[in-house]
Amino acid sequence: MFGRTTMSTRRARPRAVWAALVTSAVLCFLVVVGVFVPVLGLIGAADGGTAGALDVPVGSIAAAAVVGYLLAVVLLALVLVVRNGALAWVLGVAAVISTLLVSLWPLLATALAGVDQARDVGPFIQELLQRFS
Repeated sequence: MFGRTTMSTRRARPRAVWAALVTSAVLCFLVVVGVFVPVLGLIGAADGGTAGALDVPVGSIAAAAVVGYLLAVVLLALVLVVRNGALAWVLGVAAVISTLLVSLWPLLATALAGVDQARDVGPFIQELLQRFS
């Protein structure tokens, strides 16, 4: 009455929205635990195995992680707001994809840094050979 909404007149969220939220949140968590943490361990082991000679782009990795995981959290929060099941699934899948891309980014960033570092080795070796010959 009088323009007030009560809990009984409010439309409940469809089950598809709740299913999308739970599934997406669980998958995001599994990607972080099953991909991101092992990738960071692998990169840390590679850096330790080379006695720090490998240039790991820590700033780039940290910035990408913050932005990507924040995007995933925002997308999951939007799943809570929508009442359309299909849109909830699209937002949930987008959150999982964002989490997966951010979790794999450290591998690509470290590989690119290693390639740049390896390009610097060739001229260094040539210069050493010229000095001693």
